Amino acid sequence: MLLTATEVTIMSNISASAGTITAQGLIPTVQRSISVLTNNYFPSGLYLRGGMTFNATARTIVADSSFEDENVLAGDTVYVWGSYRNDGLYDVASVDDDEITLTEGSVVQDELSGASILVSVVKWPSELKQIAALMVAYDYDDRKDEKGLASRSLGPLSESYDRTHDSEGYPVAITGVLSRYRMVNVV
Repeated sequence: MLLTATEVTIMSNISASAGTITAQGLIPTVQRSISVLTNNYFPSGLYLRGGMTFNATARTIVADSSFEDENVLAGDTVYVWGSYRNDGLYDVASVDDDEITLTEGSVVQDELSGASILVSVVKWPSELKQIAALMVAYDYDDRKDEKGLASRSLGPLSESYDRTHDSEGYPVAITGVLSRYRMVNVV
């Protein structure tokens, strides 16, 4: 996990308690936004590649080899890539040999894959903690419904966006430094 709810309360002026931050799932939302804004999932050298089974009811990912042998630990964030339905970031609640159980609130789709799927432990740069804490505080205290929408007309539809906010709706004053982590998207 990038940071804890307690760290958010220390690093920002958020009006929410750590319990509220956790209950509302604000940290996973910010983690996904950081990855979208940077096109970077921050994969580490700790990874497992192979066939995986995803179980929606149990919130588990079962591999055809051992997560423990690859040093995947409870509390890690993992990035799944190459699946049909479950690519993305997930926080790990527990690890038992070839099975990881995801944290409460995590959602995976049932999937049995013979394809080679990559599960990599995410290595978040420590500099992102402060940015993420400010993003969580913004989401809880200041976010409006529309992501940076400044005006809208109905016929024919015309929208304009506030350039002081990024594509995820966060103030550029908070997220501008993320540009140094941006990865090129090769199509």
